[in-house]
Amino acid sequence: MPNLDVLHQPYWSTMGPILILSVTAFVVMVLEFSVSGRGKRWLHGVALFGTAAALADAILHLYAKPQAVLATLQNDILANLFTVILLCTTFLVLLFAWDYTQRVPLAPEHTYLILFAVVGALTMVSAVDMVALYVGLEVLSVSSYVLAGLRTRKLSSVEGGIKYLVMGGVSSALLLYGLSFVYGLSGTTNLGELFANQTFTAGAAIFQQYPAITALAFVLILAGLGIKLSLVPFHMWTPDTYAGAPSPVSAMLSTLAKTAAFGMLLRIVLYVFAVSGDNLFYLISLLAAVTMVVGNLIALPQQDMKRLLAYSSVAQAGYVLVPFTMLTNATVVDWGSLVDSIGFYLLAYTFMTVGAFAIVHVVQDARGSRTADALTGLYQQSPWLAGSLTVFLLGLAGMPLTAGFIGKFYIFADTLHLHHAWLGVLLFLTSVVSFYYYFGLIRKLYQPSISVQPARVQPTAAMSALVGLCVLGTIVLGIVPASWLHVLAALT
Repeated sequence: MPNLDVLHQPYWSTMGPILILSVTAFVVMVLEFSVSGRGKRWLHGVALFGTAAALADAILHLYAKPQAVLATLQNDILANLFTVILLCTTFLVLLFAWDYTQRVPLAPEHTYLILFAVVGALTMVSAVDMVALYVGLEVLSVSSYVLAGLRTRKLSSVEGGIKYLVMGGVSSALLLYGLSFVYGLSGTTNLGELFANQTFTAGAAIFQQYPAITALAFVLILAGLGIKLSLVPFHMWTPDTYAGAPSPVSAMLSTLAKTAAFGMLLRIVLYVFAVSGDNLFYLISLLAAVTMVVGNLIALPQQDMKRLLAYSSVAQAGYVLVPFTMLTNATVVDWGSLVDSIGFYLLAYTFMTVGAFAIVHVVQDARGSRTADALTGLYQQSPWLAGSLTVFLLGLAGMPLTAGFIGKFYIFADTLHLHHAWLGVLLFLTSVVSFYYYFGLIRKLYQPSISVQPARVQPTAAMSALVGLCVLGTIVLGIVPASWLHVLAALT
């Protein structure tokens, strides 16, 4: 007979959220074939319930003792932290999708595709085996390709989906090629075993003995994940894909997919390359600097709000990459504080970005345009939406009393503490540049319309709830950052 304790510790504490969301995804998929008409609208309710259950399980086991399942999945600090962030993001995206489908026809398959994408994302941040990491990435990627091009009657959606598919294929190939070199040098696909060999034995000499192959593996892995993260110069697919994809999918790609990729990159860097020398991390410094500069400069002339948010997400990825440049030596650097900085900023960025995409969609749906001019006079018709978008844009710009300011402040403080001040100064200067296009949108919100009376903007209950949650998260993390920092401190 099978062992009925299979769902007991450590299996449930390690795989609980993945199991819950996998079951939910299959249930939603079966219901999608079984029900018809208006009954399909409740698929989002089932998905939201499953996500809430998975999030409750993740919080329940947040401080559980690290355990591994078959040396493949592990509920350590990184896994627990990123799992909570990913599930919070999933809940917001599904709530967004629920409102979106009431306004725009969308194939019902998108609900379970989002859930399968999240299962892949959770695997990416929990796996300690390179094979499992790659499988998780592919599950997320394949689901995302379909979601990006789901509006088949819209040419821009098909174009964006194809571009994402092509670049995603290149990304997977580069990543797999880089991981193959790591396996060739170490003789194992298990990151935990590889890290132990480097830290406690002479295994580190393997990477020092073959510096060229180590550097090649590092470059290939960084390039592969750099495409997923929209790092410059791998960002060219981002504006077209975000602009053409359904708005909830654009929000998912800019938040959930990037959070999973950052979690995967962080684990690989810590377990494989953190003790192999400082020279490799100069490349991350260069990528972070170029991404911050180029992302903000290209966003300056943008008038299409979704494309502007796409380039903004490129710049934001550069900010999150800054702490990675300081993981040069895991035995010297307080990597726990750097993980705290990354975790805080990713959660803050999620609230601000999902909220901004949601309001842009509401305005576009009501006024038939998503140019900056469509925001003109929004305050007169909907002070709630105008004020909320102001909060999100101020947060993305890094203004005080918002989560974005606290996130950037901690990253800036880390650069000074660990003698990478030039990156901190560049972060500050590029944030100042971003004020121009963020404040340009804010000016439109409060500028009275002098032409024809614009169409009235009226959010639904679901959209109001989504925007309210995002505003609450942005303000609470900005005014009372200790509410999340205490959780991070207890984890690390």
